[in-house]
Amino acid sequence: MRRNYIQIEGNNYLYDAFVAYCQDDSDWVIHKLLPVLETDCGYKICIHERDFGVGNYINDNIVQNINNSKKMLLVLSESFVNSGWCNFELKLALGKHIEDDYPVIVIILQEVRHMNTSLKILLKMTTYLEWKDGGAEEELFWNKLQGAFK
Repeated sequence: MRRNYIQIEGNNYLYDAFVAYCQDDSDWVIHKLLPVLETDCGYKICIHERDFGVGNYINDNIVQNINNSKKMLLVLSESFVNSGWCNFELKLALGKHIEDDYPVIVIILQEVRHMNTSLKILLKMTTYLEWKDGGAEEELFWNKLQGAFK
């Protein structure tokens, strides 16, 4: 505004969502989450195993791809909480959520017994989804997740 720039409306993001998850949970992300979001719904999702630039520092890849994504999905598990890189992603998500009102969708894949302060704060600030495998509860999970993308 100060320099008389005009804001252009539209989509300036490469991805609809960045998914932060622990390597231990990659099977669920790749075989459950991605087929629904990418194939069934047509969203473009960023995951580290496939979309990070080769030769770049991991922290630079994380920051760049979060900034290139409309929102962030955090797939929480005990392994996530115990991972240094996942905690880095969590703190970035929390900071962007507070400062920029950046949308963060939290998926609790499994019960997390030992939550750090950042995670406790995020769970108090956002509504989260809990994964339930099979039946009506799984269908409800997918419906709620798809609704969160709109």
